[in-house]
Amino acid sequence: MIIDGHHHIEAGHSHILERMDSLGIDKTVLIGIGVSDLSVVTVRDSLLFQSNFLLQTVGVAKMRNLIQGKTLQNVLLKNPVNDRVLDAIKAVPNRFLGFVFVNPESDLCCCEIERCLDGGMCGIKLSLLQFPTNLAGPRMMKICEIARERKVPIFFHQGLTKEASDPSRMINDFPDVTFIIAHAGMQYYRQAMILAQTKKNVYIDTSSWIVTQCKLKNLYRQLGAEKLVFGTDVPVMATDQSIGLKKINNLHLSPSEEELILGGNLQKILDIN
Repeated sequence: MIIDGHHHIEAGHSHILERMDSLGIDKTVLIGIGVSDLSVVTVRDSLLFQSNFLLQTVGVAKMRNLIQGKTLQNVLLKNPVNDRVLDAIKAVPNRFLGFVFVNPESDLCCCEIERCLDGGMCGIKLSLLQFPTNLAGPRMMKICEIARERKVPIFFHQGLTKEASDPSRMINDFPDVTFIIAHAGMQYYRQAMILAQTKKNVYIDTSSWIVTQCKLKNLYRQLGAEKLVFGTDVPVMATDQSIGLKKINNLHLSPSEEELILGGNLQKILDIN
């Protein structure tokens, strides 16, 4: 089974389903959006733009300018939109899964998590870039408590500040909660890899051009197939699901290892038969 573990939905879902069918993708985890205009955070196709972001010092500065700039702040929603995900998983429950996307600093956060999990979603998504919070603070601990109680994973992007980028406390305090680190930790790539090496409850998401072929190969060498979760991040940091599939295929793994990355690990995390 092939599962895209990281795909955003802005409008309808029919085009996503059509692309899944053409590529042989069995299921896709849909995530809402946190901005009113997705183009503001959408991938730039320029190789210069991408290469600059892959240089850690330059990349962090550019990311900080993007996140803190007026353009993004003008379209940033107080609370991410999850209803399109709920609509899709109700319409095509055998093909679509959903992670509830929340702002941890919102007073509605926990209620929204419960509402969406009750509606059929199966995970919690946090983007500490757009919606920063202290990962060791009380709001995050409450979210982890809900994840433990509801037996769902937490999928998260690290942020730009120390408080929003160090997940060690929540990972240590909640060993029975599964954490999936988006984009292999982005600028915290080495920290993410060490956490996945040393903690049973930590997995690495392979999505977007940030996880280059070279990085992905190194992740496989260090972690094995058992800790990698296939994702694409279409349409934000990838233009098509085929790009993510090609990266996995280019590792030239055994069929059993490829199966783990492309869907087996997420099947286990989400308890999908």
